[in-house]
Amino acid sequence: MAGPRALVAEPSVPISNAVKRFLEQSGYEVAVVHFIDEAVLQSRKVDPAVVFTSVSGTFDGEALCGKLKKLKPHCPVVLTYPPEEELMIERATRAGADAWLISPLKKAQVVSVAHAMVRQHGLTLRVEHLEADLQKARTQAAAHSGTNTHDLSFFKKFLGMEIKRSRRYQYPLAFLMVALDQLELRMLKLSSSDEAKAAIRAEALGLASGLLRDIDLCVPFTDDRLLVFLPHTPREGAMTVASRLVARLSRLQTFEGGTASAGLATYDPKLAPKTSVGFGSLMREASLNLRLAQEAGGNRVETSPAPAAPRRDRVSIA
Repeated sequence: MAGPRALVAEPSVPISNAVKRFLEQSGYEVAVVHFIDEAVLQSRKVDPAVVFTSVSGTFDGEALCGKLKKLKPHCPVVLTYPPEEELMIERATRAGADAWLISPLKKAQVVSVAHAMVRQHGLTLRVEHLEADLQKARTQAAAHSGTNTHDLSFFKKFLGMEIKRSRRYQYPLAFLMVALDQLELRMLKLSSSDEAKAAIRAEALGLASGLLRDIDLCVPFTDDRLLVFLPHTPREGAMTVASRLVARLSRLQTFEGGTASAGLATYDPKLAPKTSVGFGSLMREASLNLRLAQEAGGNRVETSPAPAAPRRDRVSIA
């Protein structure tokens, strides 16, 4: 399997050969160029995961950095300065570089910086893909006011990935089922048309999405219910969001006089490290709490009691 691609833009043949050797010994595919225009052209061809370039009286690596950032904004660029340079931090920051080194270069320095830049590049691309998927899901949810199988499938997949990350990185998450109280009964009494119901659902989805962060996900579930997933959200924060959603949805222009309720399910791996959690368990807990909220009169949020903090065993040493 081919390793990450690196581009070395360096006018000095001995230095470029040394950096190339350092990187290749660590599993990188390395391309070497000696001119700025050649570096720009090569970056178009190889799409490097990291670029090393120098700043000297004969080679303007800072200008090259600017050109590469315009061409590929997320491509990490490492600038190398001569030892007599005292303002390398300010200059590298002003040039838009991601890191900087001082010559003479050592293998450990070059390889460690390269590894860090490649990880940064990979994480940036992953975030962009997730944001694109999330935006696609939001667009599809806004276009369809009723239950959409594709939206729900993406919701389950996204939730499953976040649960795994939650366990690994020990951050909390929350799951909401939000409902417009007695929507079908009110529509029946008012003899409302299907178009009126669709307008209510569309407005509810739009208002709910407007209250959420970019990392949150909201999809329609049934005619009168929405599912909301809140990663990186503790129990208290989720209650605040749920209360705001209920208050906002109770003021729908297309559902005048109606109210909303929400059932909340939360998961914190620090408080419940051995608890098995998934879409089904969160769904059941949120649905049960929603039913309790509506049976209590609606226009409220219900959640389960907070789990007790795990007991820590103590060892006394005499």
